[in-house]
Amino acid sequence: MESIDPRNTSSRRGIALMLVMIAILVTGSMAVAYFGSRDNSIAISSNVEAASRARAVAESGLDLAVAILETDADWRTHHIDGVVLDAFAFGGGLITLTVLDSETNLPPDESTNKVEITILSSVDGIAQITQASATIIPSEDEFDVDYSEFALFSQSQLTIRDVASVQRWAASPLGAEQSPLRIGTLATGPLSVEINSWAQSSDLELHTLANASSMITSSMSSRHTLPDSPPFPYPPSIPTDSVVLVEEHTPRNSSHFNHWAHNFTQGFSNSSYRNVEYTDIHEGSYSTESLVLGSNQPLRIFGNVTITIDDEFKPTGATIELAQDASLTIHVGGDVEIRSSYIGNENHKTNSWSDPSRVQLYGHNDSDWELRGNTTIKGEIYAPDSEIALSGLATLCGRIAADSIAMRGASRLLYDPTLDHGGYADSSSLLFNEDGTLQQGVQQLSQLDPVLIDSLEQVAIAVLGGTYQQFDDWWSEPTQRPHEVVYVLTMYGVDARRWEFLARQIEGFSQDRWNAYASVLEQ
Repeated sequence: MESIDPRNTSSRRGIALMLVMIAILVTGSMAVAYFGSRDNSIAISSNVEAASRARAVAESGLDLAVAILETDADWRTHHIDGVVLDAFAFGGGLITLTVLDSETNLPPDESTNKVEITILSSVDGIAQITQASATIIPSEDEFDVDYSEFALFSQSQLTIRDVASVQRWAASPLGAEQSPLRIGTLATGPLSVEINSWAQSSDLELHTLANASSMITSSMSSRHTLPDSPPFPYPPSIPTDSVVLVEEHTPRNSSHFNHWAHNFTQGFSNSSYRNVEYTDIHEGSYSTESLVLGSNQPLRIFGNVTITIDDEFKPTGATIELAQDASLTIHVGGDVEIRSSYIGNENHKTNSWSDPSRVQLYGHNDSDWELRGNTTIKGEIYAPDSEIALSGLATLCGRIAADSIAMRGASRLLYDPTLDHGGYADSSSLLFNEDGTLQQGVQQLSQLDPVLIDSLEQVAIAVLGGTYQQFDDWWSEPTQRPHEVVYVLTMYGVDARRWEFLARQIEGFSQDRWNAYASVLEQ
């Protein structure tokens, strides 16, 4: 019989005891960690809840900020260094609303319409920040008598051929709106409206008179009847206190050709004119017999400038650039031929928005207007007796009202919805009586005289003012929000613009570069 060594038994018992002690230590540590985590989880969950609530309060604070901007509240002047609300109790937390002018990065003043909004929210000591860029489109009980709510409006003929098109201007603050694009005519005969362009989308809405032929167009199914027969007034009167601008500008042929060739191949941008000296025109009213501009004669407009041209207006490869807050009104008595030229704000690209009402071109006689080549104009054309033709790559960012309009080639009309203040297509606007007929003063309107229009507006507001005035009993009626506010979220807890930038970088990272990057890692 084999004997048992007592030393081996003692050794096994020692190892077993050590394993038991280790198991107890591990179990104890896990228990301590578990109970410790349970103890900390209460605080952690409380912080997470507070952060979520703070973010929700910040988002609600942005809604409140937009609501304030939509009202007639005097937020532009009632603030302290841009702080409109300071530690304001809202939604179970505190918010601080700060508004800064986007163009000056300073607190807003009475002229501010573009702002940067910052909402700092705090709930139980946890803070969140929401930021947005906003544009305020003021409503001043305005109404259109110049067909501004129509992208195109003609008296006799309207034609869109080839690959020409009418589109909504995507750069506009209201460019994302899905409302139909209106075109209209006072013509009543068959085929007065011809849309024969495969590039034209189907969201055009045609407005005609009630007595228009059922065959006024064979290419559009969306047709609406104007509530009444509206007048087509003459343009505003020409200023009588003008000073002579120039007698005539004649471009040097060689210089013109070289600059035009460079512009055509490199694009019409600010850099195209870096070697050409601008002629500055400052605020005032000017007149000239004719105005012929070349690429070596760029103009820069400062302040409110009006130019009256008795005869022809012919820019070729030229640029007329508006400085910030400048406006330009051109009255033309003769023919207009604009070839591969630019009229608009300092950024020449069509994805840079500029209020089209800053540039107004008026035609006063029965004349021919041609916009051709690589022309871009950010403005409005109103020429009730003229024939206007767009061809080539001509682009007008704004709207046109004329006797006849023809768009051919790859020309474009990019309509800006901010021009629509309620006009002849809107029977509920101030232009109409309760029975749907035009007010007598509007029916007799023969000229776009600002003084006469202002008097009509005052009468309309007096008659129909109950619809547009503020309600005194704000307990029973909601606060009026007459102004439209368009905003883009730029920060919601994190910088949205930074995330968008990184996303674009990743999207643009080609597969070849990814493969090359992977091969480097493998090495």
